[in-house]
Amino acid sequence: MFIKSFTYMLVFTCLVFAASGDTFINKTTGETLNGYITEYRSDKKIAVYIKNQGDRNLVAEDWVVLPNRLGRQNTVVIILIQGRLDLQIVCDALVETINKACQAGPAQVILEIDSPGGKTQYIERLCDVIIRTNFCPIAAYIKSGEHRGAAGGATAIALACDQIYMAGDTIIGASAIIRRDSSISQDSPLADYQNLSIAWQEYLFRIAEYRNRPGLIARAMVDQDIAVIEVIRNGKPVFIGPDEKEPNDLFIKNWSDKGSLLTLTAAEARKCRIAEAVVVDRTDLLQKLDLAEAQLIVKDDALEAARTFRKAQLKFASLRRRLDADIKRLELTDSLPHAMNLLREVKEQYKSLHLLARRYPDLYLDIELIEEQLTAAEDYYEKAKEKQRAQDSNSPRSHADKNQNFQK
Repeated sequence: MFIKSFTYMLVFTCLVFAASGDTFINKTTGETLNGYITEYRSDKKIAVYIKNQGDRNLVAEDWVVLPNRLGRQNTVVIILIQGRLDLQIVCDALVETINKACQAGPAQVILEIDSPGGKTQYIERLCDVIIRTNFCPIAAYIKSGEHRGAAGGATAIALACDQIYMAGDTIIGASAIIRRDSSISQDSPLADYQNLSIAWQEYLFRIAEYRNRPGLIARAMVDQDIAVIEVIRNGKPVFIGPDEKEPNDLFIKNWSDKGSLLTLTAAEARKCRIAEAVVVDRTDLLQKLDLAEAQLIVKDDALEAARTFRKAQLKFASLRRRLDADIKRLELTDSLPHAMNLLREVKEQYKSLHLLARRYPDLYLDIELIEEQLTAAEDYYEKAKEKQRAQDSNSPRSHADKNQNFQK
């Protein structure tokens, strides 16, 4: 799935534009427009925002696109990616934030990363949106923090960006899903995991190569069975396996030995062309990007999404406790009116649970089971109502009322 989806992205991107741009020149008329792309469309058109004109749709093949900042906003959007990426709600928030930030035409989007990665499907979605929004420059800034930079799947997120900048004391690498084991039979249940790991290696390799970074270095971050050396071949530095060294190659450096996943310091990442530069802090980065005077917009939507999920967890725990207590009371009560009141509460609690389950997939609630329990509670309530009506109609007071009405 990784390779197929990434190959599609790569072909799609090449068909539209090789680079983002902010000046559009019509090939026939010479008309020149300054603005920015907001969306690639499936009909070979691009949606753009043009200064003093607003939104327009251009036929891609009719225009030459020049990358610059002439049509862009003088803003830098910084999107914080911190901690583990194990929640769908967090991934959804980041995808939406990246999309909206790029579509607003800032001079630069910066993903500020301090993360050990997370679930593969969420990492893949984030890489996908970064590559698809190549109409806006996106840089990764790997910063100091609890996780010391970008490890695990966060490495892939950084590699997907146009540029990578790293704080001096950070790292990038160690991005394996599972250790590859050649002794695993293809008939073994573990074979699927091995194949997933191989696909992940290829995924990182392709992302790195697409961004003109050494793919073998990226692969060594995933597979501990890969060794990498750097040599000068035909006057150019190349990264190869030790067994690929030719007689005329000039050995430069051993980057990775078999038996351990490759993790690079900031200085090492710069030397092997994984990172563009080592920076002191965010201010230093903005100066290097010539954006020291730009307006900063910091987005921490991922943290807010995580907080929202935590509130949902607490609400679920509270609902579960109330449900358990009300069900126990139902089992003990002999009072039909009391049972009906409890059943009304139980119905509302199941409705709230159903809403939580649909809104927050990360809670992993069984929606079908909740629906069955809600239906059962409604059935019990209707039966209790029928029983109450029957009791009311057979009560002495009810008979007295009927006789009185008959006499009238």
